[in-house]
Amino acid sequence: MAESYAFYEGTFGQAIVLETCTDLVAHAHSESQIVFWLGGARAQANVGPEVVGYDENVGLATNAYQSHDMTRLDGTGPAVFLVFMISRKWLNELRQATGRPFVFPSSRIPIDADLRQACWRVLDLILSAREPRDGLNGLVEQLISATINATTRGPVVDPKRLLPPLLDHRLRSAITLMRKHVHDKIGLDAIAHQVGLSRAHFFTLFRDQLNTSPQVFWSAVRVEEAMRRLIVQGGSLTSVALDLGFSAPSNFSRFFKEHTGVSPSTFRRAAVGAIPATVTGLAA
Repeated sequence: MAESYAFYEGTFGQAIVLETCTDLVAHAHSESQIVFWLGGARAQANVGPEVVGYDENVGLATNAYQSHDMTRLDGTGPAVFLVFMISRKWLNELRQATGRPFVFPSSRIPIDADLRQACWRVLDLILSAREPRDGLNGLVEQLISATINATTRGPVVDPKRLLPPLLDHRLRSAITLMRKHVHDKIGLDAIAHQVGLSRAHFFTLFRDQLNTSPQVFWSAVRVEEAMRRLIVQGGSLTSVALDLGFSAPSNFSRFFKEHTGVSPSTFRRAAVGAIPATVTGLAA
C-alpha cells in the first residue's frame, strides 16, 4: 500500500505532501486547514452538510475543529494531496495586520491558474533535496493569503460568520477536561456531567459552536497528543500507544492512520526530517 508523507514547518504552520490509499474517517484538527488535490485517485470530502469534490479547480478549506472526512472515489490507488495546517498565531497576526477575516465562510476553494502554479512551486520546494529551501516560507504564506482571499471574495450575508466563535464557558471547561484526560478512558457523559450539561445540550454546543461532535473533537485531541509524543518524546510506538490508553499498538496504528492517512512510523520519519525524495502517485 503506497504511503508517502513529506513535511515542512514554517512560521505559517505546516506544509504536508500526503499520498495515501486510506480513506479518512470524520476527524478534525486544532488548526485551520487548506487541502489541494494533486493527482491519483479522485476524492471527495464531507464537511457538515457540504460535499466538496476535489479536482484541479476545487480545493478544501476547513476551520479549526470543523469535522470533515475524505473518501477516494475511484480504484484502489493512492490519492495525493498538498495540505497546509495553518498556525492560529499566524492567522491572528494576519488578521491584525490586514483587518481581513481568518475564518473560512465556505469549505470550497476555487482554484485558478495562479493558485495551481503556486501549489506546484511549493511541492517542488518541499521535495527538493536543497537545504535550506530558499523562499519556501514566503511562497507558502503568499499561497495561503491568496486562498483566504479566494474563499472570502464576494458578498457575505452575515459578517458574523467571518469571526471566530466565542465559546460557551462550559464548552471551554469540557475541552480542558478532554485535554487533561487524553490518556484516560473517561466517557463523554461523565465530562458533560462535570461541566453541568445534559448529554443532548453537550452535543448541541459542540455542533453549534465548533461544527463538530464531542467524539470527533476528542479524537482530534488524541491525534494531536500522539503527534506531539511521536516527534518530541522519541519513545517506541508501543509506549506511545499504551500511554494514550490503547490496548494494543495495532489499535493505535489503525486509529492514527484513519485520522491522518499515514502510519505513526511514517509520520515520525517525515516529521524528524527523513522526507521522501519523490511522491509515487504523481505522474512524471
